[in-house]
Amino acid sequence: MEMNVKKELDPRTVLGIVFIFVMLGLAVNKPFPSHILLVICNIYLLTVKAYRESILYSMIYILVAGLMFCIRYIPNNTVALTIVSLSYFVQKFSIAMMMIVFLQRKTSMSYIISAMQTMRFPNAVAIPFIVILRYMPTLREDYGYLKDSLKIRGIRTSGIQFFVHPIQSLEFMIVPILFRSVRVAEELSTSVLLRGMENYKDRTNIYPLKFTKIDAVYTLFTVIAVGTLWYLQFQ
Repeated sequence: MEMNVKKELDPRTVLGIVFIFVMLGLAVNKPFPSHILLVICNIYLLTVKAYRESILYSMIYILVAGLMFCIRYIPNNTVALTIVSLSYFVQKFSIAMMMIVFLQRKTSMSYIISAMQTMRFPNAVAIPFIVILRYMPTLREDYGYLKDSLKIRGIRTSGIQFFVHPIQSLEFMIVPILFRSVRVAEELSTSVLLRGMENYKDRTNIYPLKFTKIDAVYTLFTVIAVGTLWYLQFQ
């Protein structure tokens, strides 16, 4: 999930869209508005040509929605409640991840930093957010290397294997990722210190920010989408 260096949309508009729909994903709790929200998020992903991510998260959402539909046929209330809780979390997570992909594809890290500085984001908010965005591609890359290493050793890493041998899977997959995360966190902290991001003085901005007609189009679509979801949720 590498970020685009070409700026087509003002990063402030992108940040606003992502924030609005992530919050809506958490607020909407009715089935039909949730499905409409999925369609809207897919439209945003299609504008950045994130076809694979669109299909992946849509399939996850649909599978979870189908599972929740079958809850009525489960006689055990405890099992049903557990499935509903997990399914609810997965659906919200899928919506959030779709918007994060839109953010990564539609703007670049440099423009995001520039937008946050322009909007006077406090460093306590801006720095963790930027670090998380920078770390996600690294985590995915490390996970791929780990899977390749385990395959060479003849260790299976499929999802079925995780459920068959959960403790062994945690030992082989989660523990190395955690140790790698500690090392990456130290590297990112050092990078932050070297760049002087803890300095609260105003910085020179070499990335110009300007609202254009395309920002107006995205804003209009967002307003219409939010109004529609609000009506469906609270009618």
